[in-house]
Amino acid sequence: MGYDIVTTLGRETVALTFTLIAPLIGVALVIGLIIGIFQAVTSIQEQTLTFLPKLLAVFGIFALALPWLLQKMSDFTILLLGNLHGYTF
Repeated sequence: MGYDIVTTLGRETVALTFTLIAPLIGVALVIGLIIGIFQAVTSIQEQTLTFLPKLLAVFGIFALALPWLLQKMSDFTILLLGNLHGYTF
């Protein structure tokens, strides 16, 4: 297996990972920002206030995006295993 195949597989794996986690991290970021603004406006500085809403929002988005996430991972796995003969010597 040449270096070009390894770097291509690594690049595709990292790109897929970023694509899969982007919705989850994005929702956590937006919810955290909204709660941070709420805390600044109301002067409530409770650290545990941000945990439950972020947890519920990320879990909700994960549940909604699960079919899409599984499809992306399945497509990548099928592509990877379909080209397995090209990765060996």
